[in-house]
Amino acid sequence: MKSVIFLKIWVLLFCLLFLCGSLPAGADSIQDATSWGNKGKALAETKDYPGAVSAYDQALLLDPYYADGWKLRGDALIALERYAEASDSYERAITIDKTNAEIVGKKARAQYLQGKYRDALDTYNRALSLNPNIFQNLEGKADVLAALNRFSEADEGYSAALKIDPASNATWNKKGLNLARMYRNEEAVEAFNQSLQIYPDSAEVWNNMGSSLFNLGKMRDALTAFEHAIDLDERYIPQRYGDTLSRLQEARQGQVPVAEENNTAPAFPSSIDLKVPPPIFIINYLMIGVGVLAIILLGGIRILHSRRRKEP
Repeated sequence: MKSVIFLKIWVLLFCLLFLCGSLPAGADSIQDATSWGNKGKALAETKDYPGAVSAYDQALLLDPYYADGWKLRGDALIALERYAEASDSYERAITIDKTNAEIVGKKARAQYLQGKYRDALDTYNRALSLNPNIFQNLEGKADVLAALNRFSEADEGYSAALKIDPASNATWNKKGLNLARMYRNEEAVEAFNQSLQIYPDSAEVWNNMGSSLFNLGKMRDALTAFEHAIDLDERYIPQRYGDTLSRLQEARQGQVPVAEENNTAPAFPSSIDLKVPPPIFIINYLMIGVGVLAIILLGGIRILHSRRRKEP
């Protein structure tokens, strides 16, 4: 009887010693995983994304339930444009932290960047059901809707996002582009103007503004907007138009003979010397070409008809 009790005591002591020995090792693994995760963050900040992915991989080998590690790995893969792998990484994080709307939204973004718009829309809807007030998810869903040509819904999405962050010049620009696609150019100009009030040195937004003003027939303001874009980024003038524009500049010396428009467009500086932007040349040449082709075709049809009438 005593031997049985003695044996049980030894077994109990052995189990206690085993547990005491294993707990610190598990804690060390988690601590090491966090350390590797911090190394990955530091590498990502220096834009060494391959190095960051390797660091996150080391962290996840030590702790496969490190949800933040999977998320950060996905972020680094997005930066490397490895969108399918990023989506898988975010999905691993979601299986660990199912109610994290931020991570669900990141997976939706990865799907959007892969061109999987309907999957992305479903995933964004899931993210917004978890938390309807995350700016990135509202804007991301609007991007997907715009890609699906559901422009009215996209406009509502951009407006909802801007209620949370009205200082996002990029979102105002997206809203303006989306409105322009619906031929709501006056509203588009207002959106671009909002974007430029926040960040006035965006060549892209000035160029978009010029396009909408051009579509409204407000040529003077459109040309000024295009000029702003060109001053900020000369890539908005294709190289092959350089000589044409310079000769036109020398020949013009006077004001552009355009009738005054109404004052609904935003005011632009009038001291800038105006240049005709390449898009106008392209449109004019296309219209002239179409007109000439139409005249030739009509003339040919008439000649054929007259010959057939003369035949017995």
